[in-house]
Amino acid sequence: MDGRAATTEAHLRAMAERLDELAPMITARIRAEVPDYAVLPVVEHLHDVDSQIKGVVDGLLARQPPPAEAIERARKVGRRRAARNLPLPSVVEAYHIAYRELWNELLGRAQAEGPEQAGALVGEVALLWNWFHRLSATVAESHTEETRLRATTRAALQRRFVGMLRGSSRGAEEQGALARQLGFDPDEEFVLARADEIPETRVEELDNRLAEVAGTVQCSWDAGSVVVMAQGCSDTDLLDAVHAVISDARVAVGLPRRGVDGARLSLLDADDALLRSRAVGADVRFADDWLLATLGASSHRLEALLSRGAGVARANPALAATVQAFADGRSSVTSCARILQIHPNSAKYRLDRWRALTGWDPQTFPGLVSSLVCLGLFAPSEARASAAEDCSPARRTNGTSVPT
Repeated sequence: MDGRAATTEAHLRAMAERLDELAPMITARIRAEVPDYAVLPVVEHLHDVDSQIKGVVDGLLARQPPPAEAIERARKVGRRRAARNLPLPSVVEAYHIAYRELWNELLGRAQAEGPEQAGALVGEVALLWNWFHRLSATVAESHTEETRLRATTRAALQRRFVGMLRGSSRGAEEQGALARQLGFDPDEEFVLARADEIPETRVEELDNRLAEVAGTVQCSWDAGSVVVMAQGCSDTDLLDAVHAVISDARVAVGLPRRGVDGARLSLLDADDALLRSRAVGADVRFADDWLLATLGASSHRLEALLSRGAGVARANPALAATVQAFADGRSSVTSCARILQIHPNSAKYRLDRWRALTGWDPQTFPGLVSSLVCLGLFAPSEARASAAEDCSPARRTNGTSVPT
């Protein structure tokens, strides 16, 4: 062994004797420079760093590349980091920091004996880099595999949980256990939502975005739309997160309800609200639009009762606007006229004409409810939108003119 090699070996042996000091120092440096590592218990982190740098120093002393056991150890570290939800770039950066600190330690020892001694380390650069390249590549590979496996497993659990909510054939104990596996508290409030206009290929992206929202929020693909499950998350945050990924998505949000049975009901809320969302082309909260959302789910049964009124509304949007304004004006003809900027007599005439054509008197509770449900479920949205602006002097209705 020549003098340079002997000097280098001496430096490496001195490093090996200082592992008890180096491992905590490198661990602390990683945690200071990579904030994501705060989720990793210090004891676990220190153990892994200690094992890693001991293997590297032993390998440098033996002049050998990473053996199979070192590769397998790195593979296990990658899986554990993925299980802790540590981002892969942060994990790789931690390896680079360890490489840097070991090299700086070795270089500092050599330079302490004189600048010319640093030249003896040239031959160590390639071997040291080979160790960290192989280890970090292995960690990245196993981290990616574990992350993909966990995502696939969680997606399967999510679909199973939604299926159990829809089927109700499983016991409460099994449903609660599945909720816990997904990170939910089965005894707390759930909010379920459904989102339209989101391609299945972007569900993973949406799931990652929802993971950033306060609380526990996850999503899965179900029956042509996305089901979002949330705890500890506000409606506003949930809607903002979905629209951040798909700006033109339509989201239907169920009521917050407690427990797994509540989650089932919240999903039913979201199902009904989704039909309403599709009808109006906008987000719908069941809490805000529960009547039409609930009745909309039975619209096929109500059509025979309400279709005549829908036809009158399409032919006479001014009458439809007057009924809506009458309701908005707290059943006051005067307020109705003010909203539409017409004479009260004209408003009264239109309400009477609506009653004559539909059989529903909007100045009575049953007649007003029937009218509003009809307009909400069956009147075309474009007619409702333009009707409030309609101030023309006459409208056709079943072949006759309706003066204002």
